[in-house]
Amino acid sequence: PEHRALDFWIGEWDAYRADTNALAGRSSIRREDDGCVITEHWVSAGQPYSGRSLNIYDRASGRWEQYWVDSTGSRTLFIGGPIENGMQLTTAAPVPVQGNVERYSRVTLTARSDGTVLQRGEVSADRAEWTTTYAFIYRRRTD
Repeated sequence: PEHRALDFWIGEWDAYRADTNALAGRSSIRREDDGCVITEHWVSAGQPYSGRSLNIYDRASGRWEQYWVDSTGSRTLFIGGPIENGMQLTTAAPVPVQGNVERYSRVTLTARSDGTVLQRGEVSADRAEWTTTYAFIYRRRTD
């Protein structure tokens, strides 16, 4: 069951900004490699930005890992695990977020009762107080 904790995110999605309902991008989430890897392929709407992640459950550590890479050359390792109705992954060390500023980064995915998924990105200088940098509502694509 630990390997299935992120299955709620699998699918073809349109992601909308939670604050304006504007289309933010499209995401394709798939279970691959005999069900052991969940891949994400993201393409932003209205800007030349894309990225992808590999998500795995590490049996040895009992934690989930997400390795994110994108079209700017950034790469980030997130580590975490299931939370109520979702998954939360955090960087182990601060990462660049704006220019030379470094902050811890956290991603929370929450399965909602209406079938959508809320993805919230946050940053923190101390891992105690978090500031939201984005919030997307993933809706299953119908086309």
